[in-house]
Amino acid sequence: MLTSRARKGMVVTEPERLLQAKLPAGLVKALRIHALERETTVKELLTRLIRDYLARERSRTGRTR
Repeated sequence: MLTSRARKGMVVTEPERLLQAKLPAGLVKALRIHALERETTVKELLTRLIRDYLARERSRTGRTR
């Protein structure tokens, strides 16, 4: 997926990102605290969590990428 900027002529090397997720305030606060404890950003923390979850799901179902 390319962003609207890419369609207007700019080259984008990565897919369009999720810019906003409507998460409950308590979850956002917990993610921020957890990210600080791990000395990382919320973005990187979520990326790792989702990547790990998807890897477990793939191995559980026996699917490969």
